Amino acid sequence: MKLLAFGCSYTIGAFSQRHIEPATYPAYPWPDRLGQLINCEVVNKGQGGVGNFYIANQVYNTVHDDSLVMVMWSGMDRVGRLVSKKEFLQYDESNDYTAQSSDGDEWIHGSPTSFVNPLAREKDKQFWKTYFSMFHTEEDSYIQTLHYMVGVQEFLINRDIPYLFLTFRDIFTNRYGKYKRAKKLEDNIIWDKFHFPNGKFGGMDEWVREDKLHPRLKFTKDYHPSEKMHHKFAEYLYNLKELRYLFT
Repeated sequence: MKLLAFGCSYTIGAFSQRHIEPATYPAYPWPDRLGQLINCEVVNKGQGGVGNFYIANQVYNTVHDDSLVMVMWSGMDRVGRLVSKKEFLQYDESNDYTAQSSDGDEWIHGSPTSFVNPLAREKDKQFWKTYFSMFHTEEDSYIQTLHYMVGVQEFLINRDIPYLFLTFRDIFTNRYGKYKRAKKLEDNIIWDKFHFPNGKFGGMDEWVREDKLHPRLKFTKDYHPSEKMHHKFAEYLYNLKELRYLFT
């Protein structure tokens, strides 16, 4: 059996973009340490800065019958778009923000702060500024994310693939129960298959912040969990009853 892990930079431990200094990110993130603990081969499909559409798509394209799946869902307002050179005017093979995924597909990834990112090209800033000012709403991004979660959940259940859902940080508190149009989707999520380390909706970020280790040892210089905390988080997951049930 293989452990397949999906998520953003909190899963991969290192950004693939060339403008990020790799040394600032953990080289051995929590899925790899967890695989070591359970003596299981690991396929880590995390990617820095990605949203939940990308993550769900990776699950559909990667999972096979002999899998144990862990999905660490990302920020709901992160947007991913699958693009091609023929159809997308912003496409540029030399652009870090139109980056190939690990499976060779071309995606663009954006968030509400993309248009103020000093590392982005001006035309990319303008693209995301237009998108988030004209087309994005919190309700829409929330309902889309619930669709991705329910879709992946049913996809895995229908194939008898054991899985556990996590979040990179608390992504639910400000939206759960807020929108009438989201209630049916909320009701269809099997919440027992989510693990929130602390509080009702806490994620890895909250878990790291509550650890007693000195703050300078808990985060990298750009505020991602340190390798030490990735290892501690893996050991924490290893001792969870719901995870032990999956791999036994």
